[in-house]
Amino acid sequence: MENNVYVIAEVDNVSEAEYREYLNPIKTRRYGRLLKRALVSAMKAIKISGIEQPDAIINGTALGCVENSERLLTALSVEGESVSMPTNFMQSTHNTIASLIGMYTHNHGYNCTYSHKNISFESGMLDAYMQIKLGKIKTALVCVNDEITQDIRLKANKVGLKSDVKDRSYAVVLSSEKTDKAYKMIKDIRISHDRIKGDTAEIIYSKI
Repeated sequence: MENNVYVIAEVDNVSEAEYREYLNPIKTRRYGRLLKRALVSAMKAIKISGIEQPDAIINGTALGCVENSERLLTALSVEGESVSMPTNFMQSTHNTIASLIGMYTHNHGYNCTYSHKNISFESGMLDAYMQIKLGKIKTALVCVNDEITQDIRLKANKVGLKSDVKDRSYAVVLSSEKTDKAYKMIKDIRISHDRIKGDTAEIIYSKI
């Protein structure tokens, strides 16, 4: 028998005023804008859910930590390959966000990153949805985190490029148990590819 999958917490784009409630300013002083926002969104969602340690942490990101990537590449182009910027290098990879959430919350469970352009979040949700459905895990924190820097905006406007990627941090906690915090259920997640339109995804919810 398959489990139902309930949404028990959602957090969308926290304000910077909330950061001090969740982050140690000394410990996170070298974190970029996206990493701080992603961490706070994830930790706030976990707090709302009442679950100390979700069984899985899954993050979807189309672009990863762009700000750190820009800093690293700019330094390389100016100073050459001998430049020493370990922090920017370590924080420039796409899986940095999910890994950091796991380390900051001392979570040793399943940790995964999906980078599938505009369907990155839905891909991560599908992973969590299927695992909870099949009883492999009971709870999951699923996030989507992306940033659009000023440099990207300027270059995109210059060439007339439009993107579906949004500058946002969103976190949701899923559970197989219908707790008093559950307020909607996932009925289905559909991901499809069209040769002309590209990838599309839809998450179908029902109220409870």
